[in-house]
Amino acid sequence: LLQRGDILLVRPGEKVPTDGTVKSGSSSVDESMLTGESLPVSKGEGSKLIGGTINMNGAVQMIVGEVGEDTALAQIIRLVETAQSSKAAIQEVADRIAAVFTPVVIAISFTTYIVWALLLNSSVLDGIKEDWPYHEQGFNDWTLPLLFSISVMVIACPCALGLATPTAVMVGTGVGARLGILIRGGEPLELTKDVTCVVFDKTGTLTRGEMAVKDILLLSDRLAGEPKEVVGEIGTSIEKASCCGSNDRVSVVLEARQKAIEKVMYYSACVEQSSEHPIAKAILTKAADLGILNRPLEDVENFEAEVGKGVKCTVDNVTVHIGNRRCLAANDINVTPGTFDAMIYLEDMGQTAVAVSINGRTEAVLGIMDHAKDEAALTVNVLQHVFGIKVHMLTGDNFRTARTVARDIGIPAANVIADVLPAEKIEYIKQLRLEGEHVAMVGDGINDSPALAEADVGIAIGSGTQIAHEAAGIVLVNSKLTDLLVAIDLAKTIYSRIRLNFMWALGYNTLAIPIAAGIFYPMTHTALPPYVAAFAMALSSVSVLTSSLSLNRYKPPTFNAKKYGRDLRGGELGIEKIGFTAHGEQFDVSVICESMMRNEPCACPPETCNCFPCEEHGNILPKKGSSRSSFPGCRDAWNKKCNCVETFGSCKCVGCTSCGNKTLDTQV
Repeated sequence: LLQRGDILLVRPGEKVPTDGTVKSGSSSVDESMLTGESLPVSKGEGSKLIGGTINMNGAVQMIVGEVGEDTALAQIIRLVETAQSSKAAIQEVADRIAAVFTPVVIAISFTTYIVWALLLNSSVLDGIKEDWPYHEQGFNDWTLPLLFSISVMVIACPCALGLATPTAVMVGTGVGARLGILIRGGEPLELTKDVTCVVFDKTGTLTRGEMAVKDILLLSDRLAGEPKEVVGEIGTSIEKASCCGSNDRVSVVLEARQKAIEKVMYYSACVEQSSEHPIAKAILTKAADLGILNRPLEDVENFEAEVGKGVKCTVDNVTVHIGNRRCLAANDINVTPGTFDAMIYLEDMGQTAVAVSINGRTEAVLGIMDHAKDEAALTVNVLQHVFGIKVHMLTGDNFRTARTVARDIGIPAANVIADVLPAEKIEYIKQLRLEGEHVAMVGDGINDSPALAEADVGIAIGSGTQIAHEAAGIVLVNSKLTDLLVAIDLAKTIYSRIRLNFMWALGYNTLAIPIAAGIFYPMTHTALPPYVAAFAMALSSVSVLTSSLSLNRYKPPTFNAKKYGRDLRGGELGIEKIGFTAHGEQFDVSVICESMMRNEPCACPPETCNCFPCEEHGNILPKKGSSRSSFPGCRDAWNKKCNCVETFGSCKCVGCTSCGNKTLDTQV
């Protein structure tokens, strides 16, 4: 058995067996099971290791620190169990009603017998009851009251009340299952209908959980052609194109950019072709999108992974480095002017900046990020603007990245909580509940499971971990965020049907009990026989069942978003209006104010403005550089002043206002 102080060897690809610290060696460790973040964490001497995480690419010796129930994973499991057991059991509505209804009916039945017996055996009804035919019907002054009493007891049997809730829940959860929404009984349903606040995890929930290359910023024109000929050839081509027309100029710039990008991504793909690192997968995916993987990749030589820095190797006699700032410093890379500005620019956009160096000089910076899911913005905006539900984000990622993702999909910056551990997520959920919110937590990872259990209702993404599924009351099997909207609407529909069932059952008994008690006998001279009362009682149960079964005709709400394009909103994408159709009614909800919809400045009061992007109130993304129209190496691509004149002698960009080049073209 493991003991504190034991020294263990953890090889690449192995799971860290328990909590401890690195004694010697270095590596990258995938801690996504704990933090939810897809990027591995660099580990060196003295770094803390968490049991259950995966060692990626280096052998390390570790000193065992915690074992058994003292490990971080065991603490998370304990947090889940504590949160689940602390919930008060919700008593079924039907049980509460039946607890009162049953003794009341019994009392009414006895009262009916006593009242009728007293009336028939006293002088009160003398002169009236002689006209009643109950003697001819085989009854006397004692058996007729007994008939009324039995009929009351039979017709008021609370079967319909007992069926009102379970039948609706059973049919509703079946409907949910067909729609890819697994609901674990009536409690999550009851809680979901009252949700006032939804808290999302970021990675894997709002985002795809996969890194992707979003931007490629070229730092020079050296890769746009042959090293000695590029400036002359491209420069001459642009000068000729200037005489011939803007379309030729555009094609020259695009050709130069395409050549440079292809070479950068080719070398990068060669370096990363055998790596399992998330950044490597992102680079290879981008290379495949560009068609670079359609040709064979060169084998690499002298490959070396520098933990926490990057990788370096030789490709076809070309030395290639891919990494961060520490990689540039450790390998004495000749940093092309503008490199660090480009990296800062990408980081301000919420991306991970990776520099690519060829033969000892930086040539490009790749912006890599985890993109938001296609339906994330629609889901968040429907929750806020249609359902009136507050939306928060909890994540273990850094605040800058979290804020960027939140801004992209419409979550207010004040509702973004970053750099939090699983225990801190629980505290945030508790605080929201103390403030009177009915909280739903949506997550997918082990790190989310304590918060899923602590929330009023936990909702797990289908692609998430098993422990998250166990902690949640609802599972979105198809991993579609819009299914959350369907789940909320379905919960409200089911509980509306339960209330209708209760109204029918109680209303039926309210009308049937007086008839069974003989209140109309003096006028109709007809008593309700017990067998007819039994049939009527069964009919009420059948009607409740029919009402519940009609939930099978439930149609989920449909949503569509009117999106505005890049030209219309100064380079940003967003949602202008949401179309919401449910239960035969259609609503159009504006996400931005009418003034902005007319392409005019925002007219909202500053303190209540929720429009995005809104320049008037500072609710905008950082200004994006014009990388597609910039010549390779021009700093205009990362939102700095064009430097073509000082580098090439004349501006080679298309549509560069900083150099006075007003040439614009829609092809760029």
